[in-house]
Amino acid sequence: MRITKIEIKNFRAFPKTYQINLTKTGKNLLIYGENGSGKTSLYLALKSFLESSADDSTAFNKYQNIFAPDDGYIKLHLRSDQNSKEDTYEWSRTVTEETKTQLILDASKAKGFLDYKALLHTHYLHYANDIVNVFDLLVNTLLANITNDLTDPPRSFAESWWDILDVLFPIQTQDMSILQDMLEEQLEIFNRGLAIKLAELHPKTSEILRKFGYDVTLDFDFQGVIYDENEKTLNNRQILLKVNFFNREIPSYHRFLNEAKLSAIAIAIYLSSILLQPESDLKILALDDVLIGLDMSNRLPVLDILEEYFSDYQIFLTTYDKTWYEIVKQRTEQKDWKYAEFYFGETDEYELPVYVEDKAYLEKAREYLDANDYKASAVYVRTAFEAIIEKYCTNKRLPVRYHRNPRRLNSQDFWDPLKDEKKKDSAFDQTLISEIELYRSIILNPLSHATFANIYRKELEDAIEAVERLEAALA
Repeated sequence: MRITKIEIKNFRAFPKTYQINLTKTGKNLLIYGENGSGKTSLYLALKSFLESSADDSTAFNKYQNIFAPDDGYIKLHLRSDQNSKEDTYEWSRTVTEETKTQLILDASKAKGFLDYKALLHTHYLHYANDIVNVFDLLVNTLLANITNDLTDPPRSFAESWWDILDVLFPIQTQDMSILQDMLEEQLEIFNRGLAIKLAELHPKTSEILRKFGYDVTLDFDFQGVIYDENEKTLNNRQILLKVNFFNREIPSYHRFLNEAKLSAIAIAIYLSSILLQPESDLKILALDDVLIGLDMSNRLPVLDILEEYFSDYQIFLTTYDKTWYEIVKQRTEQKDWKYAEFYFGETDEYELPVYVEDKAYLEKAREYLDANDYKASAVYVRTAFEAIIEKYCTNKRLPVRYHRNPRRLNSQDFWDPLKDEKKKDSAFDQTLISEIELYRSIILNPLSHATFANIYRKELEDAIEAVERLEAALA
């Protein structure tokens, strides 16, 4: 089972309706996106959709786009294979029951969602006395949905832990020896079951960590939670993460190892825990900018890890690094992947993600024009113009104004050298230059937001046609 199409309307950064088509086979998706362009909103759309199946507190109205007056939704289209019937599931303010099916519930338990902030939990947020304690991270997050095989009836580790806390609370308020016996029995089952699961997790984590090529090994030291009868407290809530570097234990490894090794350790822990998750027909792994702490050579092993261990998952991989995006495209182009880009766009009233597949900006501009959304259409035609002239200057190696930060370059920096070159070309349609200059002042200029209210449909149509002719003339 795979996602074949994602529809998002008025959710977080998305003030309009967006459709992401992953074909009938449900391809993996690689996304490049500038900061603030909407890629994390897509990540959270998928995550929140799945989690709404079991958590009633995950309400759609918490994520409603603040600029959108109409209600929004998230729709996932699913197929088991390209020849099967496509099923559609919706989650919105008014439609809340469609995600509460066994398929979506199982997918939520088996899912893997990881962003760069989550990685910090393995070496920054859980240390005390220079020893990293990952008890809460493992029990309440990474292993939360995994069943303790010693429980009858079956209970996940998160459920088992909350059962223990529920028994502890009345014991703390009154003397109840019967409940104390129950607590100690539950603790024994919890401790033995967790020790067994950590023994399964350890070799998987070590195996994945070795893929990065570091002489680093790690272990989980769990001695068991203890009930203190006198204080009526649970003590020793610890799973200590022990790291060896060149066969030498590093007690304060989070202070000693560099960012690349810390990131590799965190990624290994997270990915290995996903491999222990319950089975599901729909398996989703989403990685949102998780490779920030790794240089290019240390990122490549992640692709090998994904291919070797997660071939049965549908993978969503996002990055703000355009160079890395191009490398991943090259490495996966003969495989089951699709590629798309998000850019930051804005009008005088709102911001909106500019989402394109294969640079189809002008196609999107016409779609919004047909929907009478002139502001969004103008954003897309402007983006198309900027992409066309930048590509031409790059291919022709035209000298462009230098800027220390390439992101600070604007369309003028590319248009001026292109225009100067074409003015000397007698075969080039000089009236096209004049048309582009005209539309740059009213539509193709990002500083022209104040004129949006005065954009007429005919002017926008003419601007799109002018950019289409420019693209053809420069081909």
